[in-house]
Amino acid sequence: MSWKHWQNCDECHYIDRPIIIVGSRRFNTEMLANYICAHTPAKWQIVDNLAEIAPTASDSQDDWRLIFIDCLGLPITNIRSLVKKDAARLLTRDIIALLNLHREETDFLQLIDLGISGFFFEHDSAELIIKGICALKKGELWVPRDTLLRYIAEQPRKVSPEKELAAQLTPREREVLHLLGTGFSNDKIASQLFISNHTVKSHIYKILKKLDVENRLQAALWAAKHL
Repeated sequence: MSWKHWQNCDECHYIDRPIIIVGSRRFNTEMLANYICAHTPAKWQIVDNLAEIAPTASDSQDDWRLIFIDCLGLPITNIRSLVKKDAARLLTRDIIALLNLHREETDFLQLIDLGISGFFFEHDSAELIIKGICALKKGELWVPRDTLLRYIAEQPRKVSPEKELAAQLTPREREVLHLLGTGFSNDKIASQLFISNHTVKSHIYKILKKLDVENRLQAALWAAKHL
């Protein structure tokens, strides 16, 4: 994917979705925020901790933020606790990614299962972070490929029996789920089915509820096995 393609913000449906960076290292977070501001039209905000992030203003599924948590120097046990406790109220609506991770020490599989959508490492370039922002805003995961393959192979599927769950889905939801299982982003699903992005997000929200799964990755895994 070329720089020109993934940085063409004029074509992005989520151009106004705000970005929040959580971290107490103000100098570093402000440098990153300024870089984001210079290279994307995203609105951004810096807070010291997750408790400072207010709930979204409406019940609309389109009212979400992209939240980055700076994990530099945090042991994996602290990161897991942070996600489970402080971030739990945000994971149902917002997209959350982790910054400045140690690749060797991070328990990716459990964090994916908890609902984390993006993983960025200490030595990732600023350009790579911008690319990841574009992917995350479109509903895609930003996960190392080897980690995703391990997740597919090892993560138990928390679903009910196949036939009972499939019967709960409407024909349109099955179409959305099939495309989700093939790796389509929300934008691509909307284009393929000639529906709005808002409608796609609504369908995915209902699919997650009916399949009793926690995130779109688990739904995609269910689709890959059962559809």
